[in-house]
Amino acid sequence: GYITPELTGKFPGYLSPSMGLKFADIPNGLAAVSKVPAIGWAQIIGYMSFCEISADQSPGTPGADGDFGFKVLTASDPAAKTR
Repeated sequence: GYITPELTGKFPGYLSPSMGLKFADIPNGLAAVSKVPAIGWAQIIGYMSFCEISADQSPGTPGADGDFGFKVLTASDPAAKTR
């Protein structure tokens, strides 16, 4: 992201204490890709994978259709906003 760190600031402290890398040292935008350690990217991908496979997606469940129960804030249907 580029806009959020510019508007809200960055987390205090270290992104990688063992490497002495602070959150403030990470640039905004695509320049951050090369600054984050590889193990950090592995952790992000691992967590994303966990989120994808931990939900029940067996046939007949709402998860099989891609409906994981998130409230749709931008729906034009008022009934969709109340679930």
